[in-house]
Amino acid sequence: MMHSNLVLRRLLPLAALLLPLAALAEVPAKAPNAGAAYSSKGADTCLSCHDEEAINGVFHTKHGQPADARSPFGKGQLQCEACHGPGGNHTKRVKKGESRPPMIRFGRDSETPPAAQNAMCMGCHEKTIGAAWHSGPHDTNNVPCAACHDLHVTKDPVLARSTQPEVCYTCHVAKRSQFLKPYAHPVKQGKLACSDCHAPHGTSNESQLVRATVNDTCYECHAEKRGPFLWEHAPVAENCANCHAPHGSTSPGMLTARGPLLCQSCHSQQNHPSYSYGPSNLPGGGGSPVTTLALGNCMNCHSQVHGSNHPSGSTLTR
Repeated sequence: MMHSNLVLRRLLPLAALLLPLAALAEVPAKAPNAGAAYSSKGADTCLSCHDEEAINGVFHTKHGQPADARSPFGKGQLQCEACHGPGGNHTKRVKKGESRPPMIRFGRDSETPPAAQNAMCMGCHEKTIGAAWHSGPHDTNNVPCAACHDLHVTKDPVLARSTQPEVCYTCHVAKRSQFLKPYAHPVKQGKLACSDCHAPHGTSNESQLVRATVNDTCYECHAEKRGPFLWEHAPVAENCANCHAPHGSTSPGMLTARGPLLCQSCHSQQNHPSYSYGPSNLPGGGGSPVTTLALGNCMNCHSQVHGSNHPSGSTLTR
């Protein structure tokens, strides 16, 4: 009896390890051609039918390096089938009237489910992308990696600062028009990319920003606005977006509105020297008071709107 109990105690941990494996075996494979054999000639088989111009670009990327054992084309790897799945059924002769069995095809318009596409990518890139991808908006909305990345070209457009925005605009259409406004970050000039501010592979930060807050992200370039200041402008310290439109604006300085309207959305003009209580300044006079700021701007006087360290700078005028 003691011997049988000892055997059970030794077998229970082993059974606990085997149960998850059995559960995985029962999960139906979503990828096309799952369980099929791999072709004997690898990429040579693919090149016999597929346009070389559409494929040869991969040999100029990290995915097509024979000298790198980590590459799909490295020694002992499966070449095209490392990503597109086994091609045994796809490459065999098909009867007249039958359609050729599909392989995993990547892209936004592919019939292969995004989860199956991304599973192939995650097989190698899981550690580099990080766990935040699985809770990010791209994965949540079933966006396949290949909707943004193109592996069959010499230079992936989404990885280049000058071409990345056009890839992002495919989905984020409204942002294109904002960057075309008179005052905007130099994205259309190729000096700034979307990924300089946003983390496309996911993060726990607001709006997928590369830093924890809007201000910390802005300070990456605008460090002089960080402070600390002796006289601090509260909305500036709270959030840069209280006054600025980060993707573009029709107002100078990428402000959400022109002064004095922007300032007076928080600051009343009453009891301020800029408010005239005397005769109207309009031609011909008149009894109603007129703001002398109508054609001016609060920042004509309050020039240090982000904060001041001057001993007499409590009103942010110096």
